[in-house]
Parts: sequence; C-alpha cells; structure tokens
Amino acid sequence: MFELILYAIGFFLITLLFQYLLHRFRKNGNRGKGAIWVGRSAAIVICVMGIVAKNINYLGAVLGFLMADEIGKKMGWQ
Repeated sequence: MFELILYAIGFFLITLLFQYLLHRFRKNGNRGKGAIWVGRSAAIVICVMGIVAKNINYLGAVLGFLMADEIGKKMGWQ
C-alpha cells in the first residue's frame, strides 16, 4: 500500500514539474497535438507499462498523473 501511495505522489509531483517547466521554456507551446506529458495518451502509456511490468503500483502512478494533469489544465499550462 505504501508503494502505491509513493507512486501516486511521485508521478503527481513529476508531472506538475514537467508541465510547469515546459510551459515556461516553450512559451505556451505545450498545447495541442505536440503537447508532452498531457492527456489520455500519456495515461495509456503508463497503463501499458504497468500491464507489461505486471506491477499494480502503476495504478497509483496513473492516478497521480491524472490529478496533476487536471491541475495543469486549470493553471493554463496546457
């Protein structure tokens, strides 16, 4: 259970950090089809990695990622 929470918090923080940095350095270029670390496609990649690795802790990673993704949208970083 601890690992699940750790994955969720880790991906949450990493996703927020990447979105903020890309927003700052790309000057609002982290939008549209060329966006990195946003949306369903990134969540699907994390899910597939979890299935291939047979690691249930990736569920926490997906949850943390999706929460940070929504926060990034609300902040205007996407």
